[in-house]
Amino acid sequence: MGKYTFLLLGIILGIAIALYVYAIKKERYAKRIKNDQENFSTQRLDNALERAVHEMQSQMKELGRKLTEDEKNQIIFGHLKESENIKQ
Repeated sequence: MGKYTFLLLGIILGIAIALYVYAIKKERYAKRIKNDQENFSTQRLDNALERAVHEMQSQMKELGRKLTEDEKNQIIFGHLKESENIKQ
């Protein structure tokens, strides 16, 4: 009985350590994304990309397939140009 208790405790400890490490990595990744967004992004860019993502999602639902790289680029750059035209 003693062997199985230690085995069970070892498994539980291993799982707890793995979850802790995963949570730390996820938190660091989220901080890095936030810092990069603050340093390299603008509100206009964020809005244009958000609109592009929504349009891509709706087109994928309509077509019932993933979009090609060219289709994605066309949508993204179309929204960026539209955002640039709105500013001027």
